[in-house]
Amino acid sequence: MSLRANSRLRVVLGENGIEFLEHSLGAFQRILPHVEISDWAQVPRKKLESVWVDSQRRTIRVTIPIGLLEEPNSRSLTATVKRRSVAVSSRVARRTLDTREFDICKRIATRISEVLEGKPSQISGATMRAIRDSFDEDVIAQHIETHYNLRMSITTLFADLHALSEQSYENKALAFGCIIDSSKRGVSPYAEFPRKFLAAKRYKALSDGFRTAYYVSGDGRLLDFIDLEAFESKDLSAHNYYPVWAERLARNSRGRRYGIALSRQGDILVFDGGTLRFTHRNGRWQYWNHSHILNLLRDRAKAQKVSARTVNDVIVAVYLGALDVSFRRSGGLFVILHNRHKLRQIVRFGDAIGDEIRTLADSDFDKVLQGEKIQYLAPMTLVELAALDGAIVLANDGAILAYGAVLSPKNAGHLRGTEGSRTKAAIGASNYGLAIKISSDGDIDVFHDGTSFMRISQSG
Repeated sequence: MSLRANSRLRVVLGENGIEFLEHSLGAFQRILPHVEISDWAQVPRKKLESVWVDSQRRTIRVTIPIGLLEEPNSRSLTATVKRRSVAVSSRVARRTLDTREFDICKRIATRISEVLEGKPSQISGATMRAIRDSFDEDVIAQHIETHYNLRMSITTLFADLHALSEQSYENKALAFGCIIDSSKRGVSPYAEFPRKFLAAKRYKALSDGFRTAYYVSGDGRLLDFIDLEAFESKDLSAHNYYPVWAERLARNSRGRRYGIALSRQGDILVFDGGTLRFTHRNGRWQYWNHSHILNLLRDRAKAQKVSARTVNDVIVAVYLGALDVSFRRSGGLFVILHNRHKLRQIVRFGDAIGDEIRTLADSDFDKVLQGEKIQYLAPMTLVELAALDGAIVLANDGAILAYGAVLSPKNAGHLRGTEGSRTKAAIGASNYGLAIKISSDGDIDVFHDGTSFMRISQSG
């Protein structure tokens, strides 16, 4: 938001306060990329408030008081938060916000008020910058501690993982994993996990978060060191969403157990209910609302001659593959055609399964995949296929039509010279279906009808 030179709030805030306010208000859309927020309005001073506006839970009204109550220039800012508007054909209510999103909005507003409700103009620039730089992480940490009923400092844990991400062991980047069990209380006399353990070099590399993890009580005491496969929950009753490499940690993050991992790429991942919930990548925290994302993708991929269940299975498989490619930083492109007979409109001859001019090796491998559908592939097989240069092209029933394919769409759409080759291929291919592009930075973008449809994840 922008403030006039003679604005009452400008007097109350000072330049440092204005800079902090502009940054902190952006947290709503940084942490919750699938919401949109209205313009902020200045109103006479009102109490701090975050409330549902309607019974369908589609809108949250946020009110943030700024300045002391008795301050003549004291005002409040108010705005509404809604699900980001995306054109869909289905009448399913897709704009509902979930309770986690509500709590995050409430905590953002509360934290802003805590900083600015007094005399913000008197806070030093260095202090204000420190609060600003840790703002998003403080909100996420507070949400996690409260939601999971933890008695340990998640802020401290995150700080330790950030420090660990900048270190190496025998010239290799470090990874880390822990399962926090809020139902357990520890008896160890030692202080908070993991600071005491990370002070010793050998414990920094002991857990990889892939096969092994520390098992920790809700008050931050070490309980055990576990083999994730042996410890694994067997409750697989519902779809769960996570990068393939984190499957064991995710499956153990159920009930009152929550998983936190540091990947070798320096990402922090938080799991609960068997699913990825929060990530920190390239300085940016994000809450993952998988059901909302999948609803939108299903809407765009549905077809008259393919059952809704099949479309769902295809979308889930592609989405999981995109998640894994994103966190591997390998880059990739998935295309789901609305009409498989349009394959020749986008794939270069010789790159589709069964083409006559395929190499001998390609022809042999085509026999392995010919007739296969993506929803029935083993997850790791899909991940390796997605890692090949080029695109995976699918029929809307999941049949694999091409892999590692060079795309040359006849209808390329409107392109700008600044777009990369993968983005140009995705835009062109999206004139024939749904294109999901994963950049080497981890960003996930969806294109449809030659335009950007949705950004699932932005890494920085």
